[in-house]
Amino acid sequence: YHRNCMSEFMGLIYGIYEAKADGFLPGGASLHNCMTPHGPDTKTYEATISRLGGDANEPSRLRGTLAFMFESALIPRVCRWALESPSRDLDYYQCWIGLKSHFSHED
Repeated sequence: YHRNCMSEFMGLIYGIYEAKADGFLPGGASLHNCMTPHGPDTKTYEATISRLGGDANEPSRLRGTLAFMFESALIPRVCRWALESPSRDLDYYQCWIGLKSHFSHED
């Protein structure tokens, strides 16, 4: 999970999007403007954390998928048509519900 000074517009052309296990379908897109926190959904994060150990640091390759991302130091303006679209996901934030901290202050 991170925030950055860049705005990120990401879309999926076909296949799957590795950071969102459910709900990000081909033709979908997301916009995270400057300093908006974002990252993998809870299901994807937990699955990745559970692999820690053996092959967690081994590179993997996705096949049969095509996504894109545009980054800009500018903050894009979203048009009224997009804001009023019936396809807009008003529950997007729920993909992070249940996210647990896996960091510890213990030595």
